[in-house]
Amino acid sequence: KPKQQIPILVRIKGLWVILCLVLALPGCKAFLPNFWSRVLTLSWDSYTHQYITEQAVLNVTLETLSMTNTQGQAGLGRGFWRAVGEVVQSNVAMDFLSSTRSDPIYHFDSERMEEAIAMLREFWDQTLLSARAKDYQGARHSLGQLLHSLQDFYSHSNWVETGQQSLYLHLLQPGQPAFPVATGGVTTHSRLSQQHPLLLTTGYFGTYPPKPKGKCSHGGVLDFSRNQGATGGINKDSTSPLFSPHHYLHAEAAHLATMATLNVLRDLRDDQPPALVFVMDTTGSMFEEITAARLRAFSIIQARANTPEQPGTFLMVPFHDPGVGPVYETDQPEEFMGYMENLMALGGGDEPEMCLTAILLALTHSPPLSEIFVFTDASPKDAHLYNAVLALTMEKQCKVNFLLTKDPSYELRGRRKRREALSPDRFSLYSSLSSVSGGLTVFTTNSDIQRVSAIIEDNTAADKVAQHQNTEYSRDYTVLCVHVCGNFCLYCILFCLPYSLSSLAGHSQSLLSQQGPLAELEQFQGLYRIRLLSSIEPGLWHLHTIAQGPVTFNAIGTIFCHCTPHSVCSHRN
Repeated sequence: KPKQQIPILVRIKGLWVILCLVLALPGCKAFLPNFWSRVLTLSWDSYTHQYITEQAVLNVTLETLSMTNTQGQAGLGRGFWRAVGEVVQSNVAMDFLSSTRSDPIYHFDSERMEEAIAMLREFWDQTLLSARAKDYQGARHSLGQLLHSLQDFYSHSNWVETGQQSLYLHLLQPGQPAFPVATGGVTTHSRLSQQHPLLLTTGYFGTYPPKPKGKCSHGGVLDFSRNQGATGGINKDSTSPLFSPHHYLHAEAAHLATMATLNVLRDLRDDQPPALVFVMDTTGSMFEEITAARLRAFSIIQARANTPEQPGTFLMVPFHDPGVGPVYETDQPEEFMGYMENLMALGGGDEPEMCLTAILLALTHSPPLSEIFVFTDASPKDAHLYNAVLALTMEKQCKVNFLLTKDPSYELRGRRKRREALSPDRFSLYSSLSSVSGGLTVFTTNSDIQRVSAIIEDNTAADKVAQHQNTEYSRDYTVLCVHVCGNFCLYCILFCLPYSLSSLAGHSQSLLSQQGPLAELEQFQGLYRIRLLSSIEPGLWHLHTIAQGPVTFNAIGTIFCHCTPHSVCSHRN
């Protein structure tokens, strides 16, 4: 008797496990929401909403890092992953919240195509508005909702079944061609629709709204409509035949959903123009630096007014000791120039200033990918803030550049009162921060600061490409010039004498003279600027130097959009 009961108990236990699995899944699902749903359905190789979103955000971030020449994945801190987690949580919640899980409009179900597209565009508009208003948490919430619905389209519609291998751009771009959609009376199920093979449709799920005869079902064991009218289903949510009738098309649907997610993230990134940010030491010794910053801001505004290169926002944060701020922020160039004109160099006296506090304040108010230029001649009094500044710099992927009119190898010459012995490496935190963020630290003098500040205009060009090296005692550098137009400048900073420049085609020039057939050389205190002349040959260029110590080397240029796969480019093909 006990032996006869064992199979029954095993079957009951197995049924109980299946019931637990089914009850643990959301009622109206798309791609499986997250890792645990993949475990529950035993479809280990399925692409989930969580995986698609995380990988897309990571890829676009690393892509952006390669363009701005900052650190890769190792440089992404906890703040970054916390923000990604908010986007993923909002995405996945669409399958679990009572207000969204059973509404076909949020999941491209039940032939509610027009309403779903309208909702998708509403999510996009809300994401843009929140991002522009710097409500980044709100932007992450609406972005997660947007990505969920967008990803669902490729799994729940017959877009893949119609043979499409590209994205349906009309979903978020009204100006793009629209695909013909099946009307209410048209049979859409694959076995019954030979006369209308290329009409776009989506499957019905459950009992509401009721599925008309001849229409497609979502399908799978959780869909009660799968046995009504035309049986079966078209969802490609997973690789499990139990849950996804078209499981064999799951990889194709996931690929398109991933590409669509990448497109949204890139468009969102490109919609947020970086800011032009000045962090200004306003102590009495900074008159020349303030004048240089004012002239550069005016030059940038005049040259780029009403062009794609115009900064989206202008910020300025003054500081001394102990005062920091306020933050002057505007999107009006004339108003920003008014702030700059009113900036005065007053007070001060001792060497350390509250520089890192001011940078932290600037980072807090700056959009991602902004260029921050710090003018000072003093070391930081608030060195304890370095890790906080570094973390926020990496989270927002901003570049921090320092224009220092105090060479650390010089002795103090009376501009500031010496209250204590000054360390020769007192500027090391500045150099470290600029190196990690992909920026520059330039040591110069008052007499050269206005000419050296030209580096600001080179760095803030909207379509610039930058290659960066920070090495010890290197003598030779290679820079890739591909489809370069306009200015292309090479910068050598500290203890380095440029010796010669040569191209892959065999042309060369000595840099011991100011100008030659390939480039002209400008020399400042602590900085060499090499400007390549017109008709620049594409390919590898070699710079040979006489290095006397650590060297920072930067190449900055303006490029065409016709980039090779190996070029470092801010444009997308």
